[in-house]
Amino acid sequence: MSTRNYRSVLLFYLPLAVSWTTIVLEVSLVNAFLARGPEPELSLAAYGVAFSIIMVLHSPVIMLLDVSVALSKNLPAFRSIRRFCLAVGIVVTALSLVLTFTPLSGFVLRRLMNIPPAIADATVPILRILNLVALPIAWRRVYQGVLIRYGRTNMVGIATGVRLVVLSTIMVIGQRLHLLPGGALGALAMLVGVIVEAALNQWAAQSTIEQRLVDEDTPSGVPTFGYLTAFYFPLAITMVIRHVLQPVINAGIGAAPMSELSLAAWPVALALIYTLTAPTMGLQQLTIALTEDNSSWRTVSRFVLIAGMCVSVCVVVVVFTPLLGVVLSQLFGLGEHVAALAAPAVRIMAVMPLTFALQGLFTGLLIKQADVASVSTAKTLNLVTAVLTLALVLRSTTVAGSVVAAVAMTSGALVETLWLYWRSRAATATLAGSKEEILALEQTRLH
Repeated sequence: MSTRNYRSVLLFYLPLAVSWTTIVLEVSLVNAFLARGPEPELSLAAYGVAFSIIMVLHSPVIMLLDVSVALSKNLPAFRSIRRFCLAVGIVVTALSLVLTFTPLSGFVLRRLMNIPPAIADATVPILRILNLVALPIAWRRVYQGVLIRYGRTNMVGIATGVRLVVLSTIMVIGQRLHLLPGGALGALAMLVGVIVEAALNQWAAQSTIEQRLVDEDTPSGVPTFGYLTAFYFPLAITMVIRHVLQPVINAGIGAAPMSELSLAAWPVALALIYTLTAPTMGLQQLTIALTEDNSSWRTVSRFVLIAGMCVSVCVVVVVFTPLLGVVLSQLFGLGEHVAALAAPAVRIMAVMPLTFALQGLFTGLLIKQADVASVSTAKTLNLVTAVLTLALVLRSTTVAGSVVAAVAMTSGALVETLWLYWRSRAATATLAGSKEEILALEQTRLH
């Protein structure tokens, strides 16, 4: 690994960047379809609220990818991880069904989040369809982890591209045939796309499992359920905290001026900034997979910094030029009033690319060394900062909810990045040791 050059890192990274961009583009694509369908403002708001809730409910399955990348070192370990991921997917799905098929959904939407009644009613059927996404995502994560760990990131990108094609096809056909209301159709298209992607990842990973995992030496300590729980639980909490932020922000928007227009503008602004920054999202898995010693860390960290700066330049070109108006009106199909609320929110979040890149770098290093507690603490600080900022701005100003949301989210992300940087300084010091010492550290941190 120490001899890995920037070209090889780039070839490893590009398919991951394409994959994450495609995943994020999926939300933007659904929003673009909804903006051109019947009752666009209602559909956009309902889908945005539903997606923010479902991301909280399903957030525990997201970090399964990092577990698989970090720990799928041999066939027994992979099988243990697969059973663990399946159990997590089943539990998350069951809990989601309890929430969305009981009166709890109305309580959460109307009382806790202050969502207007019409939007709340349109959100419920979308939630019920999206419930079923958790299990195929958990299954997909297991096999994606194997592909990433053994350098077959190109297959990850191809499978995600097929997913986007499936989603687009269903949206086009569904809207022409009026199969379902806009938001529910978007949820169904996402569900089918994820199932197809999971199947493709499993098929692609089979050869790697047969050729690579069976040849790896099997250590005495194959990860048990307890070991995996200790490694995974802080990471799961991290993602729950991350996605709790979105319903909290939606609740803040609901209490701000121009709440209904802001609830329609905010998911588009968020989807756009995530689409523009999506290439940075694979940097965490890159760091986990490729960091083995001090030399590899230097290569990876420099690459991540360069990638974050390049994406930042692209984002600035889009959001601080007339291109932004074209994207919001022509690509997303927003009306004048909704676009006027989305634009300033996007500009405030223009610092996100470099922020996300650094978060991926430091988080990946901490996960590699099994310091998962620092990762969960960072996300907690993000949430606390965002909530405090939200409360302060709502009390002291009358600006639109979408702008308040952007300020809160950006503040939290910056605080999280500073914490991760501070905690990673100790982690980088250990990289000066031998590979054997680093592997020993990964094992002993959990005991």
